[in-house]
Amino acid sequence: MTNVQNALRELLSQNLFPQDYKIFRQNAVITMGACPEDLPAEPPVLTGTEPVVAVYPPCGTRGDRIKVYGANFAPNSLSQIRWTPPTGDSRPREILETGRETFTTGPDGTFEVTIEVPSIRGAGAGAEHRVEANVRTPIGAPYLSNTTNEVVARMIETIFLALVATTISIPPSVILSFFAARNLMRPVHSTLGNLLVAVALLPVGAWLGAYYLTRVGSFAFDLGRGQFLQGTGAAVIIFFVASVTASQKLKHFEANDLFTRLRGVFNSVLTAIAAMFVIGLFGGLAVLYGSLFTDGLLRYTSNFIGTVGELIGLTLMPIGAVIGAFTLSGIGSTLTGESLRTVGETASHVIGGLLGIVCGAIVLGVTAVIASQGALLGLLVPVVAGSLGASILPLLYNRLVVARRAVRRPPGYAIDRSSRMLLSLVGAAIVFVLTFAWLRIDRSLIEGLLPSADTTTFLGLTINTYVFRAMLIGGVLGGISGAIAGTRAAFPLGDILYNTTRTILNALRSIEPLIMGLIFVIWVGIGPFAGVLALTLHSIASLGKLYSEQVENIDPGPIEALESTGANRLQTIMYGVVPQIIPPYIAFTMYRWDINVRMSTIIGFVGGGGIGFLLQQQLNLLRYRDAGVAVLAIAIVVSVLDYASASIRERYI
Repeated sequence: MTNVQNALRELLSQNLFPQDYKIFRQNAVITMGACPEDLPAEPPVLTGTEPVVAVYPPCGTRGDRIKVYGANFAPNSLSQIRWTPPTGDSRPREILETGRETFTTGPDGTFEVTIEVPSIRGAGAGAEHRVEANVRTPIGAPYLSNTTNEVVARMIETIFLALVATTISIPPSVILSFFAARNLMRPVHSTLGNLLVAVALLPVGAWLGAYYLTRVGSFAFDLGRGQFLQGTGAAVIIFFVASVTASQKLKHFEANDLFTRLRGVFNSVLTAIAAMFVIGLFGGLAVLYGSLFTDGLLRYTSNFIGTVGELIGLTLMPIGAVIGAFTLSGIGSTLTGESLRTVGETASHVIGGLLGIVCGAIVLGVTAVIASQGALLGLLVPVVAGSLGASILPLLYNRLVVARRAVRRPPGYAIDRSSRMLLSLVGAAIVFVLTFAWLRIDRSLIEGLLPSADTTTFLGLTINTYVFRAMLIGGVLGGISGAIAGTRAAFPLGDILYNTTRTILNALRSIEPLIMGLIFVIWVGIGPFAGVLALTLHSIASLGKLYSEQVENIDPGPIEALESTGANRLQTIMYGVVPQIIPPYIAFTMYRWDINVRMSTIIGFVGGGGIGFLLQQQLNLLRYRDAGVAVLAIAIVVSVLDYASASIRERYI
């Protein structure tokens, strides 16, 4: 308990403002042994103008109590009594009146304290020891300690670390919030053919984007940070100018379906290239700005913007892959949409089956690649396979039972709906069990082993056996579902997007930022960059959920009014949804910045930079007074941010 009290006392006695002192030392001699009989009955009277110390009695044995007197010292000064034996090993003595080793001189510069004669070597009779009074006198004004300066610097770094994470997380959180809002996604439907074409083109578009669009982004990135790649840059600029010119020329042709679609394809490609160029250029400029300032207050903003640029440079390839995938999928759906809707009945089922095989293999193959990275992730494959198989029995039921009934809904329609639900569960369970058994998922869960590295040769390609089996299962399930439903069947795309987005957000939010920080420290090394990545990922999950709930709580009146005027989906969201969600979005963003400041102190304990890293070092070295400065800084900053965010919300929201 005493150790805890001492630690808390030092923690609450922060080393904020040190001061220079002049130390006055005066001592008096005390003789060890019994005092003589002619010892004066009164202590000596201290006179003169110079600091002086006296003891009474001037003799004693172990355990005796003696008085120490002092005069002519600086008033109200921190002082200490030290005992020096003949060996010269000076030690502080506890003041019996206070139980501490320090005391304060009186307003007149005098003091009178009681100490106990120690039991030390050289304490034989007749030995002379010295009792020394050390009195500190302040010189000049207090100043900020080195610890305070370092804490201030680390605290500013922490604030910007949290600001970077919050800023980067806003765009993906806003996008995901629309997909995670049930009221926006429920009405979204698509024909199965369009969806299958889009999914089939996703990997091709991702490859093209990762290869070509990444080069565009890299060129723009190098251009922004002051480096020039002449060959690549010239090729990109020539292609971009030629594409814009061609797109403009197409406007002068007769507006038939062919040229309209061709112009749409050109515009989609140009938009993808322009978006990638802007992203890369912004990242390069951010890195360039981050290298301009290394001292002063501007170095914190420089580090902040530079970190954003480094993140963009690090993610150029996945950004290009995502842009390329969705661009090619959109182009494919646009070009084939009308044809798939007007195709004959038999051809619809045949094409649906073929596309279903491709899409099912892609979906389950990608899932298997992800699942092969961890034993527990192995459950993803049977879960996804079960969700694909859940539609087979209801589709068969619709073809064999419902289609034979009259066009009007029969009285037993509710029973049919219940039957469909039961058939979905049964189909999902059967596929789950079969996939679980064939892929030996139990081996991964029980023994903690990853899938075997065995390979299989298929159509001249060498594929991992585990991934190949998953693709085979997906192809069979997708082919059966696509063949039964046909390309003209309606598909609840909004429900799939909603459930998938919610699942991803919940999974990310369930992982503590501290765990994410450990992972990123291993990946990118110790420092603020790892902390930014951890906070960004967790902020995306949290803000995405909060934003989506605000979208779900909006007033549906403006949306219905816009839809009644013939506004499309994008116009409805821009003019009916966005104006209602801006105020709460700002409030949640400010609150998240506050949270990230507090979280960054914890992430610092695992090497994520900021004030937490410094606090951990101070605690490990038992420097509690220095640690108290860091704790005080955290409390002040959190309070200031809380009041500032409340003021901003009150003024603008």
